[in-house]
Amino acid sequence: MLSEVYIENLAVISSVRMELAPGLNVITGETGAGKTILASAISLLAGGRANTALIRPGSPAASVSAVFILPEGFFTGTEEDICPEGNLIIRRRISRDGRSRAYACGQAVTLAELERLTGRCLKFSAQHEQRRLMMTAHQLDLVDAYGGPGLLDLRDEYRLVYERRTELLTRLAADELDGEAAAREAELLRFQLSEIEAAAPVAGEDAELSAERKKLLSVRELEEAAVALGSVLGTGDGGVMDHLAETAARLTGAEGVDYGLDAISERLQSILYELEEVGRSARDYADALNLDPVRLAEVEERLELLDRLKRKYGGSIEAVIAYAAGAAEKLESIGSFREDRSRQEEEMAAAEAEARELAGRLRKARRAAASGLEEDTAEHLKDLAFDRCIFQARLLPLLPPGQPDAGSPADATDISAAGLSPSGADSMEFFVALNPGLPAVPLKDTASGGELSRIMLAIKSASPAGEAATQVFDEIDAGIGGDTGNVVGAKLRQLAQGAQVICITHMPQIASFADAHFSVVKTTEAGKAVTGIKRLEREEIVDELCRMMGSSPADRKARAHAAGLLEAAAGNTGAGREARPGRPARRRAEKEKCR
Repeated sequence: MLSEVYIENLAVISSVRMELAPGLNVITGETGAGKTILASAISLLAGGRANTALIRPGSPAASVSAVFILPEGFFTGTEEDICPEGNLIIRRRISRDGRSRAYACGQAVTLAELERLTGRCLKFSAQHEQRRLMMTAHQLDLVDAYGGPGLLDLRDEYRLVYERRTELLTRLAADELDGEAAAREAELLRFQLSEIEAAAPVAGEDAELSAERKKLLSVRELEEAAVALGSVLGTGDGGVMDHLAETAARLTGAEGVDYGLDAISERLQSILYELEEVGRSARDYADALNLDPVRLAEVEERLELLDRLKRKYGGSIEAVIAYAAGAAEKLESIGSFREDRSRQEEEMAAAEAEARELAGRLRKARRAAASGLEEDTAEHLKDLAFDRCIFQARLLPLLPPGQPDAGSPADATDISAAGLSPSGADSMEFFVALNPGLPAVPLKDTASGGELSRIMLAIKSASPAGEAATQVFDEIDAGIGGDTGNVVGAKLRQLAQGAQVICITHMPQIASFADAHFSVVKTTEAGKAVTGIKRLEREEIVDELCRMMGSSPADRKARAHAAGLLEAAAGNTGAGREARPGRPARRRAEKEKCR
C-alpha cells in the first residue's frame, strides 16, 4: 500500500505531503489546480520520464518521495537486498541540469531497477493506457498478466531462448560471407588496399604539396618582388641606402654635442645594418629561385592522385589511411574465418526446437488465461452497465512472412509452422460487442473513449494487481457521464476492497464512493501560484461535491443532492464477482492450471 507521498518544487507545488488510506482514495480539484502534477509525480515514482520543465521556477531541483507499506517477504532476491526490511521508501530527484536520480531505501538505483521495484507495488493507468489498450501487443501482455506468475515466468524463459536463437541466426547469416560473396569482397578489399599502398599517402602531405605548387606557379612574381626590394635597398645611383648612409655620417660627425641626437644616430646606424641585411637576403632569395617545370608537373600529378584517393575513400588523407587500416583488418577477418558452420547449425536447431517447445507451452497457458479473462471481464462489464455485452480475447497464431492469414485460432495451428516473435508464436486481439444483436468486432474499431474507460476498468478488475499493489487511475472518467459515473465509482470501490485504489476524477458520482477524499487547491503566495492538498472531512466533502456539480456550497438543494450522492454510494456495494457463488474458487483453480 502507498502510505505517503511527499512532493517538493514540482511545477506549481512548492511542498505537499499526502498521507493515503487503504481502499479508494479520490483526488479532486478545480481544472488547473494541480491534479495532473500529482499524476506526474506518481508517474515519476514508477520510473516515468523526467522533464526539467516540471521543476518549479526558481528552484534548483524537484523531488518526489513515497513510502510503501508491504507485507513481510514481499520482496525476494536482489529486490530484498535493496529493501531488506519489507517497507519500500522511494525518492526521485530531477535537477535543472537534466540529471535524474533515483533512490530506494537510501540506495542509489537505476531507473530500470526503480521501475522493477515500484512495478510490483504500483500499477498506473492514465489516459494513454486507453490508447495502449487498442494495441494487440498490449492485449497479449494483459492476458499474460492475468495468467499469473507461472505464465510470466514461462514467457521470460521463452524470451531468453528466443534471444539465443536470434543471436545464432545473426551469426549464421554473417557466415554467408563464406563463399562467393566473401571472395568478391576480399578481391575488392585487396584491390583497394593495393591502390592505397601503392600511393603510400602521408598525413598532411596534400597540404604541403599544395603550398609547394602555389610557390612554383608564382616563381616569376616572387623573383620580381625580391629583385625590386634588393634594388631599392642597394647602393649606388643615389639609392635609398646612399641617402641614409650620408645622413648617418652627418649625425656621426655631430656626436658628443647632444645626447638626444646621439641616441637617434645610434638607432639610424642600427637600421642601416638591418636594411643592408634585408637587401642581401632579398638578392640571395631571388638568386635561389628556380622555375622547375618538371617539379611542378610532379607535384600536380601527385596532388591529382591524392585527390582521387580522397574522393574514393573518405575526403581526407587521414580518412584514406583509416580506410586502408579498416580494410586490412576486415580482409584479415575474412581470411581467418574458420568457424565450424555445421556446429552452429546444430546449436541453431537445438535453440529452434527449444523455442518452439516453450512457445507451445505458452500457447496452451494463454488459451486458458484468455478464456478466464474473457469470462471475468464480461462479468465485470455487466457490473459497468454493459448488460448483454460480449468480450472475447482471441489468440491467433503468428504466421511466417509471406503466408496469408487464414484467420484460424492459435490452438488449430501447428506450432512448428508458426512464426516466432520475442513474446512467442501468438498474437492477441480483443473483440467486443457492446450492444445486443451486433457481432463482436475488434476493440480498436468500435469503442468510444467512455467505453474504453469502462473496458479498461473491467480488465483491471478481472486481473487484480495483488494485495500489496496500489492501482492508480488518472482520468478514468474520460468520456463518461450521468449514471455511468455511479457504476464506475461502485466498481472502483469494489476493486479497492482489501487493496488500495487512487483515482483522480472530475465526476462527483465517482468521488462520492471515496473512502478518503483529497482536494487539490491552488492559491497565490508572494505573486506565485502554490498548490496544496487536503484530506476532506464529511462537510468539506459535501462542499467539494457541490463545487464539482457546478453549484455553490451554500445552495441548500445542491448540498442535499451532494449528501444524497454520499448516502447512495455508501449503500451501493456493487454487484461484484465475489457475489457470484462458486466463481472465485473455480477461477483460481483455472488460473493455477495456466501456471
